[in-house]
Amino acid sequence: MFAIGEAVLYGSQGICTVEGIEEMKVGRTKARYFVLRPVYRNSSTVFVPADNEQLLQKMRPVLSKEALHALLREAAQTELQWIDDIAQRKVAFQAILAEGERTQLLQMLQLLYLHREALHQRGKHLRTADDQLLRDGEKLIHDEFAYVLQIPQQQVNEYIRTYLQQSME
Repeated sequence: MFAIGEAVLYGSQGICTVEGIEEMKVGRTKARYFVLRPVYRNSSTVFVPADNEQLLQKMRPVLSKEALHALLREAAQTELQWIDDIAQRKVAFQAILAEGERTQLLQMLQLLYLHREALHQRGKHLRTADDQLLRDGEKLIHDEFAYVLQIPQQQVNEYIRTYLQQSME
């Protein structure tokens, strides 16, 4: 499945390195666990039960640079629709975060950026819930893009913007 030393994307933890597979006893149960170390938050360790299919599905291979570029082009060609109802929007965007499907994450971020800009032009700010969704989505996208492209996380937005402008010319 995943090899020791391999980089994986794991749920909301972002990019992690598989440090090992260990047998551990939790309570009365002994089980095998993948030991993951988040790349950008290396002071923590994540243990994923090797026999838990639901959690294992959250461990995904990191995309290649070519796949990231294809993902950007795909996300730019399709759009999510803004949801005016705050509660419905929060549920929909939290589902996108939980699913972790990269195209939808990029589209959600684009919607939130555009909405934030429109509000800013009227002297207003994003709602706290929208701002938190934006930060959570950025964390996931920035981790993978920064890792694959070998750039600082702070440069990911500019990289995406520049890449999309150049690909549309």
